[in-house]
Amino acid sequence: MHAELATKSRVGEDPTAELYRLRLQADVWQPAADEFFAVLHLQRGARAIDLCCGAVGVLEPLSRAVGPSGTVIGVESNPVRLKAARAFVDQSDLANVTVVEGHAVATGLPSGQFDLVHCRFLFAPMGQADRILTEMLRLLRPGGYIAIQEPDGSCWNVAPRNANWSRLKAAIFGAIRAQGGDFDAGLHTFGILRAAGMREVSQRNAVVACHGRDPYKQLPLQFANWLRPQILDGGLMSEDRLEECMEDVITTAADPATVMTSFLVTQVAARKM
Repeated sequence: MHAELATKSRVGEDPTAELYRLRLQADVWQPAADEFFAVLHLQRGARAIDLCCGAVGVLEPLSRAVGPSGTVIGVESNPVRLKAARAFVDQSDLANVTVVEGHAVATGLPSGQFDLVHCRFLFAPMGQADRILTEMLRLLRPGGYIAIQEPDGSCWNVAPRNANWSRLKAAIFGAIRAQGGDFDAGLHTFGILRAAGMREVSQRNAVVACHGRDPYKQLPLQFANWLRPQILDGGLMSEDRLEECMEDVITTAADPATVMTSFLVTQVAARKM
């Protein structure tokens, strides 16, 4: 399923690195997304939203879930990701999918018209859970589903254990906290939906193990390059220590004898009253 492990020492040197990360992420978690939508038993012809879909998101799994007579709208505010998502839809011939420009907390889409409103890895980097949930509920019709996929970093690790790998993970978590997010957002979404008065709140979890030369073993490097300014400016690591950790993680990721267990992806769904 995945391309061979990249050989570049710094993912951040590639100007398309973030799009690569998002495409790889969509590839890795696509089976889990298909399973998640299958248990929701969406009707053919349903109308669905993928909020902040990024470069790929779950547009393809949602397209399959709602069928040719259904419609999927991807919402994205970042212009580079927006362009990439539209190109992906065209290249994949997803005739029932449209990608529009809009913000997670102010999509501009009509109220109460959608059977499913979904987001993945949005609460974690962005925070603002209350504002995001308010917009999701506004878009959703009575009886429709909210579906939220967020990480729980408790099991994200590498074996054999590596001290610099753990240091880099801690810096990533700290950088996300510093910008108002929470890498462990998936620990809270079940409770958030219960507190919001949703019904039929349920949760399932997904995890993957990456071994050999699986490129997803590079995920800490990709995150660290994405968050490099926050890590350095926030004093979470010196530049020398960051480089040392990243070089060690490069070696660890390339070693076919190591295995990375991903973070959990908590898949929480509920119906609107």
